[in-house]
Parts: sequence; C-alpha cells; structure tokens
Amino acid sequence: MRELSEQLKRARVEGGVFELPPQLEIRLSGADAFRYLNGQITRDLKRLGAQEALPGCILTPKGKLSATLLIRRDGEDLIVESDPSLKESLTARLERYIVADDVTLSIEPTQRTFHVFGAMATGEPWVSVSGIRVSRMGEEGRDLDPAMTGVLDVESLPMLDPSVVEALRIERGIPKWGVELTGETLPPEAGLDRTHIDYDRGCYPGQEVISRLKSIGRVNRLLHHLRCLGSAGEKLAPGMGIITGEGNEVGEVTSSVAGIPDESPCALGYVHRAAAESGTSLFALDPLTGSRTPLSITQVTGP
Repeated sequence: MRELSEQLKRARVEGGVFELPPQLEIRLSGADAFRYLNGQITRDLKRLGAQEALPGCILTPKGKLSATLLIRRDGEDLIVESDPSLKESLTARLERYIVADDVTLSIEPTQRTFHVFGAMATGEPWVSVSGIRVSRMGEEGRDLDPAMTGVLDVESLPMLDPSVVEALRIERGIPKWGVELTGETLPPEAGLDRTHIDYDRGCYPGQEVISRLKSIGRVNRLLHHLRCLGSAGEKLAPGMGIITGEGNEVGEVTSSVAGIPDESPCALGYVHRAAAESGTSLFALDPLTGSRTPLSITQVTGP
C-alpha cells in the first residue's frame, strides 16, 4: 500500500504511464463523414490536427450530454472514442441523423493502448514511440501507437496502478462518464465548457441551449473539489449527500480517493450554486450512520 503513495507522489511531478481501460471506438467512413460529424458535435473539426485527438461532446436537443468524445483521424476516416457503456445509445444517436449522407459507421476491435503523460512523455523510451497527442490527465500526453508498443517490453515498465490514476483524475477535477457525467448533465455543470465546446462555431443539436447558458452565465449546480475539515480518519464516499447545517440537501459526492496511505480525504461532487456561493457551512452525510463530516469546497476550474 505504501508503494501506491510513492507512485502518486512521483506521478504528480514526473507524470507516468498506464494502460487504458477498454474504450468504445466508432469509425466513420465515407465522403460525407467529416461534414456530417462536424454538424453533430460541440467542437469545430477544422481544428483537429494530425496525430492528435480532439475532445468534444454530442448532445441532446435540450443541451444535455449524449456522450463525451475523443475524435481523431485515421487516413480519410474519423474515429470517435467514448465510454463502452454507450455502444448502443451512441451508435443509435449517430445513425439517427444520417439521411442522404455518405457515411458508414462501424465498431473498431478493442486494442491494448497505453497512455503516457507529463514529463515522462518527453523522455526515453516514450518519446521515440509514435502516438496520438491527447490530454487525458489534464496535461500533455500521448496514446502510444498499439502497433509500436511491441518494440517495448511494456510489461517490465513501471505502470501506474489504476487506483493512482483514479486519484490523479479526482485531484485534477476530470469528470468521468457514469460518475460525474450522465445523460442528465449539462456540459457547463462539469466544466466541459472550458475543454469540450467551441462557442464560435456553427449549429449542432443542443447548440441553442449551450449558447443561452453561456449568455446568462450560470447553471444551477457546479462540480467541486471536496475535503474533510474534521478529525483524522474521516472518509468521503460516493453517494454521500452534501447538506447544510439545517439538513437541507444541496449536493452529492460522486468520486473519492480511496486506498492510498497518507492521503487526506479528497473527493469530487456537485454542489448547488446558491449554497456554494452563500458561504454556509456544508457537511457530507453518511447515509448509514447519519454522521456529518464538515467540508471545505473549491469549485473545479479545470484540470
């Protein structure tokens, strides 16, 4: 367990490398693939460079998330990466708007992929391995080309433990599908307006809602970092309610760092804007014991 603590400390400074969990990848082929996808997402695909992945969203007409995406080129085709749980719904969502367009969708086979980030990405052996530029951990990184990882003995290299990767995600305020992000989430609630939306582009489904939210400058809840103010040993856990001193529920814990020694409890959660801005004392409520843990909260302002 102590090794996890050392891994986390090193990764904060040096970056690291880890194996990505399996992802959904949908290939869009055909003469109209670029134009079609560009009309469906929150980013302008003209800004997609070679050998890089562009983060974006695909929305419902009401501006809520259908999926978060990473989009890259593969020759004349486009590859859309998203969470595996969205295989059926995202495929259906993309197919729904294909009318007379020359676009074909197909699911890509799963491949082992490794991501390297931070200072480690600029040193050997990683700098010599081709890959796709993408920020998965809130800083510069690359997905290594699966065809090239054979030149490395990846099994013998110091891979980060998944619990360390999760701790970094939470520390850096990176929302995750199925946890902070669901089909009920408006992108600005999770801070995706800073990384996944181009406001100076043309129309797409949900664009009017997103533009309206930007013009009024507010949503009703926002993602926050949460930390315990109480005595040592107190923990935060997903599903805990966030309440005021009067017992009014104003939010919920969504993710928490667990299983790493010497780390103070840190979590992510949504807090209603009015409660966060009022300066009132907030507590995490344990649903089993009814105990309250005093909280400090800081709005997530980007990884």
